[in-house]
Amino acid sequence: MEPFRYLDGVVFPSEQRTMAVLNDETYGGAHKYYVTNCMGFNEGKTEYTEGEGQVIQFIEKLDDGTIIPGIQSEQLILLLLDRHERLNNRYPSEQYEKMKAGLEMFLEAAKERVESRMSRGVMGILQK
Repeated sequence: MEPFRYLDGVVFPSEQRTMAVLNDETYGGAHKYYVTNCMGFNEGKTEYTEGEGQVIQFIEKLDDGTIIPGIQSEQLILLLLDRHERLNNRYPSEQYEKMKAGLEMFLEAAKERVESRMSRGVMGILQK
């Protein structure tokens, strides 16, 4: 799996590390991830596939201006909002509103960050 590095985070109730980030010199990661596929909860535990997974590529702008196409964090969160609304419609849960609020809080903060970068004239360029 080199040069991917497994993340410490695990999905409850499993203790198996199933997510990895591709190392790079600039960020130490942050743009390309590998996620092991899940087979669901079976006989009291979460099961994951052996050697099968998916790569998630986030958009990346290199220092020389080259763009590596990928998804935005906000797109991923919007997908999660849609997914969990649909799941909740079929299997309602008390936790849904809390999950929804957390994801919406992320989107609000992301919008504020973009607005701040736009107002400072640094949106789309590699500058603080």
